[in-house]
Amino acid sequence: MNEQSATPAAITVDHLSLAYGGVNVVNDVSFSVAPGSVLGIVGRNGAGKSSLLQCMLGLTVPQTGTAALLGCPSLALTDDVKARLGYVAQTPELFDWLRVREQISLIGGLYPGWSEARAQALSRRFDLPDDMRVRKLSPGEKQRLAIVLALAHQPELLVFDEPVASLDPVGRRDFLRSLFEQESRGGEAVTVVISSHLLEDLERVVTHLLFLEQGRIQLYGARDELAEQIRVAFTSAQLPARAGLIHAKRQEDGVWQSVIDLRSYPLDALPANARVQALGLADLFVALNT
Repeated sequence: MNEQSATPAAITVDHLSLAYGGVNVVNDVSFSVAPGSVLGIVGRNGAGKSSLLQCMLGLTVPQTGTAALLGCPSLALTDDVKARLGYVAQTPELFDWLRVREQISLIGGLYPGWSEARAQALSRRFDLPDDMRVRKLSPGEKQRLAIVLALAHQPELLVFDEPVASLDPVGRRDFLRSLFEQESRGGEAVTVVISSHLLEDLERVVTHLLFLEQGRIQLYGARDELAEQIRVAFTSAQLPARAGLIHAKRQEDGVWQSVIDLRSYPLDALPANARVQALGLADLFVALNT
């Protein structure tokens, strides 16, 4: 599952597992992310996306395995590395009693690379009411505020857990535009990890995709390579189990739908009457989960 890179990985996850009450929510997950990549983590509700991100960030201690961010173990992140990270949780943790401008000012004081001008520009782009108290913000406004707080110090690594779930189409557009504009303080492309169920948005920005199902990786790779190599095959009989058969299910009409990886399951291994289709991201997600 690992991709090799000539430069050190921005993120490494090695045999990570986490269980609650005997249920594995992250199950032996391993992958790496090269600097400058935009990784989309996709899965149904309960697939383990948020748990994986929390383990990766050192916010939750896994039962087994390790993770590292920017070369530093996730469970022992230094202040320097923390200052180079930006994180937006699914439910942002904000200070309800502060006004928006006070929240921005407070967080700004914690980061040596904070840009007040950038924070104000982002605040205007996301149409945040500076004088309103945080507790009076709508869920979408709170999410926009959390995004501003994550972006304004120009981090090297950004991690978003369902960052646009509460945003309207304009807010989602502004969020995606802000990602394209991201550069770290060193001028390098920023590494981004986004967990989201809004697949059309993800498809516009990601360079890599990771599909999770019941805590396990179903599929991982570069978006363009997956688009070229992953197919769905419709056959009258179940395909024999072999490398490259990712997911198979018999449909109500009796036809078998199988997701295959052409890198290890070539077309000439399929029955002569098989019908094969390429898949967009949304269709691939459906095929892997039905």
